[in-house]
Amino acid sequence: MTALALTQVTLCCVDSTPRLPWALRALRRSMEQVQFGDAFICTDRASLGEHALPEGVRLVEMAPLRSIEAYSEYMIKCLRPHVHTSHVLIVQWDGFVLHPAAWRDEFLEFDYLGAPWQHFPEPWTVGNGGFSLRSVRLLEALEAPSIVASHPEDICICQTHRAQLEAMGIRFAPRSVARYFSVEDGPLLPEVFGFHSPCHLPAVLAPDEAMAFIDSLQPSVIEAHYFGSLLRELVQGARSRAELQPALRKYRQLIHTAIDGLNGPSSLSPHALGVCKALIRYGEYAAAGKLLRRRREALGRRWAEPKLWWRLKAKSLVSSLKRSGS
Repeated sequence: MTALALTQVTLCCVDSTPRLPWALRALRRSMEQVQFGDAFICTDRASLGEHALPEGVRLVEMAPLRSIEAYSEYMIKCLRPHVHTSHVLIVQWDGFVLHPAAWRDEFLEFDYLGAPWQHFPEPWTVGNGGFSLRSVRLLEALEAPSIVASHPEDICICQTHRAQLEAMGIRFAPRSVARYFSVEDGPLLPEVFGFHSPCHLPAVLAPDEAMAFIDSLQPSVIEAHYFGSLLRELVQGARSRAELQPALRKYRQLIHTAIDGLNGPSSLSPHALGVCKALIRYGEYAAAGKLLRRRREALGRRWAEPKLWWRLKAKSLVSSLKRSGS
């Protein structure tokens, strides 16, 4: 029996990417735990193909979204006609309702609610759009010509146009409330309603589903913003859940394949430096050493980046001593 009835909330997902099967799964997982007043997915027939819609989900056909910028434009300017309840819960392929018992009716007092951002100061900390609650009042306000859509859409709403929207009476939830609604980069606490981020999928999916998710990734995952956080969650999860170890091994293979494919300039990018630091931080010393050697070759200096090398050697030695001591 469904534990939570939210008849004033519509569940919505917009997706015309190869991740559509995972988006349908996110809708299904959310609907297994909550009775929504309505539910729909915006996609195109070609993307949907032979995939079956979850029971109770209606199809809103749209032209294929050819870019992430087009997605942001759609989310800001095109949702209102399809929502017939007071609020809409937006989910993406990598997030869904996790703890229905954590729902608070006060969430409906606000026009926008999303996971708090950790990297922005107050009052700009709320919030992430990938699992967000939005009112029809907000959707109507966003239709105003003075609201110029830009990417990413959550930054456009919550920062770029926040002052203007607040002047129109739109209420953004404070961090103190949003922290109980959703999490992006943080622990999946039982008092949090939902989540959004690929890094959390291994923890919330069955082992075979987690493996299917890792199998769906390409070596280009090394360029994704969630690369480090997914590595962290896999490493930590595999320590306590042996069934996650195959997924971690597969992810390691992807990392090595990605590093092998880096050319000189790409190995020297700021993002590649961040990848290297993440590999050292989470104990992937062989991959970190390979990337550092690739960077030295690109720089043409045998002793380049000595601090990173010393950090790698020191952490690798400590890890070896711990293993031998145990």
